[in-house]
Amino acid sequence: GLIKLLKVPRREPKQLGSPGHFNLWAHAQNLVPSISISTESQRIHCKTSQGHQATQTQEKSKGNAIRSIRCNSDGTRVSIIADHVYGKSVRIREPDSRLHVYDSERDIVDSYDFFELQHFPTSHFWDPLEPKLLTCETRQARKVPIVLGDYGVNKLSQPHLLAQSMVSGSLEPTESRHGIASDLTQNVRGNSSSGVQVMTLFVTAEYGMLLQDAFPLEPPLEALLGVQVPQLFFTRCSTRGTKTDFDGSLGNSDDGDNDTSNLRCVALCSRVMRDFVGLDDADNKTRSALLDFSFHLTIGNMDEAHRAVRCIESPAVWENMAHMCVQTKRLDVAEVCLGHMGHARGAAAVRIAKAEIAELEARVASVAVQLGLRNDAARLYRECRRFDLLNELYQAAGEWELALDLASYSDRIHLRSTHHRYALHLEALGSYDNAARHFELANTHRREVPRMLVTRGEQAALERYIMRAKDTELMRWWAGYCESLGHIDSAQHCYESVGDYYSLVRVACFSNQTNHAVEIIGQSFSAAGAYHLARHFEGCGDINKAIHYFAKSGCYNHAIRLARQYQLDVNLLQFSIEACPSLQVDCALYFERKGEFEKAVHLYQKGGELAKALDLCFKVGSAGRTEMFEVLSTISRELDNSAPPNVVARCAEFFVEHGQYEQAVRLYIRGGKYKQAIMLCCEHHVTITEELADAMTPPKIEKYRDHDDSSGKGEQYSLISHKAPAISHDERVELILDLARVCKKQNSYQLACKKFTQAGDRARALRCLLKSGDTKNIIYYASVSRNRDIYILAANYLQSLDWQSGSTDAAELTKRIVEFYTKARAHEPLAAFYDAYAQMEIDEFRDYEKALDALKESKQQLEKAKKLIDRECRIDVLESRIAIVTDFVQARKYEKSDPHKMADMCTAILSRREATTAIRIGDAYALLVEYHFKKGNAHDAFDLLQQMRQGNIALHPYLESNLLEQIHKTVGVVLLPDEKGYMPPADEGLVKEEVGEVE
Repeated sequence: GLIKLLKVPRREPKQLGSPGHFNLWAHAQNLVPSISISTESQRIHCKTSQGHQATQTQEKSKGNAIRSIRCNSDGTRVSIIADHVYGKSVRIREPDSRLHVYDSERDIVDSYDFFELQHFPTSHFWDPLEPKLLTCETRQARKVPIVLGDYGVNKLSQPHLLAQSMVSGSLEPTESRHGIASDLTQNVRGNSSSGVQVMTLFVTAEYGMLLQDAFPLEPPLEALLGVQVPQLFFTRCSTRGTKTDFDGSLGNSDDGDNDTSNLRCVALCSRVMRDFVGLDDADNKTRSALLDFSFHLTIGNMDEAHRAVRCIESPAVWENMAHMCVQTKRLDVAEVCLGHMGHARGAAAVRIAKAEIAELEARVASVAVQLGLRNDAARLYRECRRFDLLNELYQAAGEWELALDLASYSDRIHLRSTHHRYALHLEALGSYDNAARHFELANTHRREVPRMLVTRGEQAALERYIMRAKDTELMRWWAGYCESLGHIDSAQHCYESVGDYYSLVRVACFSNQTNHAVEIIGQSFSAAGAYHLARHFEGCGDINKAIHYFAKSGCYNHAIRLARQYQLDVNLLQFSIEACPSLQVDCALYFERKGEFEKAVHLYQKGGELAKALDLCFKVGSAGRTEMFEVLSTISRELDNSAPPNVVARCAEFFVEHGQYEQAVRLYIRGGKYKQAIMLCCEHHVTITEELADAMTPPKIEKYRDHDDSSGKGEQYSLISHKAPAISHDERVELILDLARVCKKQNSYQLACKKFTQAGDRARALRCLLKSGDTKNIIYYASVSRNRDIYILAANYLQSLDWQSGSTDAAELTKRIVEFYTKARAHEPLAAFYDAYAQMEIDEFRDYEKALDALKESKQQLEKAKKLIDRECRIDVLESRIAIVTDFVQARKYEKSDPHKMADMCTAILSRREATTAIRIGDAYALLVEYHFKKGNAHDAFDLLQQMRQGNIALHPYLESNLLEQIHKTVGVVLLPDEKGYMPPADEGLVKEEVGEVE
C-alpha cells in the first residue's frame, strides 16, 4: 500500500519505524504515535494521549533521545532504545542500559534493565506474527571517562541505573518475581564476559517483561537481524574461499569469482530457538503450541506448559521441558518428560531415587544427572547438603580433585573411600606411585599395594616399599610371604624387627630349635608363643614342660587336663587356683571323690560354689573332723547375698555355738533373721555400729503394677538386697523399735534416735537425742520434724542450757527457744519464758527497757492462751508489774533532765507494795541516794541507806564504795567494813559518771 505522512502541527519526526501493517515515528517531544497502513486508507492506530516520555529521568542535568523504535505485530506495543544526553554546548550521548516497551492498551511503559550485566541494548526486533515475542541484542559497556571542559563535568561511560519508579501503573522488574527468570538471569550474568549477547523476552500485560533465553553471539555471527518463530536471523561474515559451516545458512558466500578469494563477504544465516530444536519445520499449530510451552516455562507454570505440548511427540521438546523441570524441581512432570523422551535409564533412576532418597532436591538432581546437567545436579546436591551424592557425582564424572576437596571439608565420612577409589582409578591409568600414595591416605595400602605390585610381578619394588614404610602389619605380611617361599632367614629377620615372637617361636619349632624357642619366650613373655611351644612339647611327649608352658600361656585348662591325665595332683591344685571358676569346681569335685576334702572345699569356695563348700564342711564336720571348723569360719567371712538363707542360718548357729557372736549376727542378717540378730546383740552385748544397725534394718517392700501385663494385675517386687523373706509393714516397724531400744540400752543415743525416726516415733527419737546432749543435732532435728511435741521438748531442753549469759551463743539459744515455742503455739510456756527473760535482764544487766518489752510479749502470749485457768489473774499481776517497770524506766529517763520528778516517781514506786516483784528496789533507792547526795542532803541520803539496811538490801551492789564513804563521813558515822564493795562490771561506767557529776 501507499504511505502517507500525516501533517501534525509543530511535530518534527525524529525516528521512523514501519513493521508490518503499522508505521510509527518519534518527534522532538518524544511522543510516539502509530499509523495503520493498508491499500485503501491510512489512519492513526494509537496515540500517546498522555505524552509518555519513556526515556526522561528525574535528573535535571540529563536529557534523553530515542535511538530506535519498533512496533509489535498487532500494534499494541512499541519497544524503544534511548540514549542519555549530557551537556548543553557540547551534547554527548550515552546509551541507556534499559529496553523500554510502551503498552498502548494499558498506557504504561515497562522496562528491562541490563545494568547488572554491564550491557546496553543495541538492536531489537519483534516477531512478525507473535505480538509478545521480542528479541534484543546487547553489548558490553565500556568504562571510558568523559570530560566536559565547559562545565567541568566528569562522567563514566557506562549504563546508569535509572529510577525504579516508572510512569504511573508500571510493573516492578519481573525477574525478582519469577524464579525461572531469576535463574536464567544468573546464567546470563555468568556469560556476561562475552562482548555481545542475544536475548529473547516475552512481553505481556500480566507479567511484564520476562527473559526467556540468552546466549552469547560468537563468530562468525556478527549481528542480530530479526526473528521469526522458530528462527533467529543473523548476519555472518566470512572470507571468500574459506569454507564455514553453520546450520540454517540462508545465503551463499560463493559468487563464482575465483580471483577475489580474500574479499570479505556478508551472508544471512539463521539459528533455531532453544525450545524449537528439531522442530524448525513444524506446522503453525505445533509452532503455536511450542511458543505457549516456552512462555509457560518462562513464567514457571509447569502444568500449563505440559498441557500445551502433550500432543507433541518430539523428544527435543520434552527434553527442554525436562530441563526446566530441573530448574523448577517438578519431579512429577520430569517423569512424564522422560517417558515421552523414551529415556528408560532416566525413568528408572527417578524411581530408584524416589524409593531411596528423602530430599526433593536430591531426587531432582538424579534427573539432572541423567539429562547431562551436571552443574545443576551439583547445585541441587549442595542445596540439600547431600555431599555424599555430590561426591559420587564428581567421582563418576572423573572430577577427582573436586571429589577429594569436597570429601576433605564436607563429606569426611567418605574421605577414605574417595581416596581408595581414586587410587584404583590411578592404578588403572598406570600411575602406580600416586595410586600407592592414595591407598595410604585411604588406609588400605596394607592390602592393596601388595596386591597391585604382586599382580605386576614387582616383588623387588614391593620389598623396597615395605622396608621404606616400616609398617608392622606390612612387615609381618612380607615375613609370611618370605616364609612361604622358603626364605626362613629373611622371615625371621622381619618377624624379629616387628616383635612377632609367636611367629619366631613357630619358625624355631618348625626348625626343631626348641632351645632357641625357650630363649625367645624367656625374653618376650609371649603367651601365644608359650602355648605353641607347649603343644610342641606335648607332641614330643615332654609332659612336665608342656604343663609348665601351658600354665605360662594362661591356658590352665590344658595344664589341668594333662595333670589329671598323668595323676600330677600337686600341679593340679596349683593350676586350679589360677583357673576359671568352672575348672575350679571341676577340680574340687575331683578332689572330693579322692577324699581330699580340704582341697575340695577350698576350690569350691574359689569357684563360687559356697553352698557346696559349706555343705561339705557340715557333712565332714558332723563326722568328727574338727579341722573343718576352721575352714568353715574362713568361708563364712566371705559369704555374700547370693548364699541361700538356710545355709547362712546354719553357719550362724555354728558361730553361736563357738562364741563368735558378731559373726553370727552378720550371718543372721544375711539370712534375713533380723529378730534373732537383735536378740543376740542384746543378750551377748554385741556393740551395734551404724553399719550393723543399717544392716539389721529390714528393707522396705515396694508394690507397683506392671503396665505391660495384659491382664491388668500387678505383681509385688521386693527391693531388698538379699534373699530374705518379705515381712509386713507392722512387723518391720516392730523390728526397728526393738533395734532402737537395744541401741538406747547401749547408750548409742544417736543411732537410737535414727531408728526411732525410721519407725515413726519422733518423740522418743528426740528424747534419745536429748540424752546425747548434742545441741546442734537437737535443733536440726526439731526444725525438720515439724511436730508440736518435738518443738516443745526441744525448747524445754534449750531452756536448761546457758541462755542467760548474754553471749552470741546464748542469744542464738534464746532465738531458737522463742522460735520453737511459737511454731508449737505453746503460749503458756512462751509467756513463762518471756517472764524469765525479763527477770534475767533486770537481775543480770539492769536493762529495764528490754525487760519491759519481754513483759509485754509475755502478756500477749497469756492473752492468746485461751484455755489457761487462771489466765485473768496472771494477766492482772503482769499488768501491775508492767506498770511499775514502765514508771521506773520513765523515772530513769528523768534522772538528768528532771531529777526532782525522778525522785518523786521513785518515792511513789517504793511506796507500792508489789514493787519488790517488779523491779530491784535497790535500784530505786540508789537513784534517790544519789539524788539527795548531789543536792547536799547527806542526812536524807543516810536515812535512805538505813531503810535499805532495814530491808536487808545489800548496799555495794547498787552504790559505789566511794559514795558510801562520803555519805557516812558527812553524817559522822563509820562505814562498816563488810558494807564496802564495788559495782558490777556492767554498771561500772554508769557509777563513775555519777561520781564525776557529784565531784
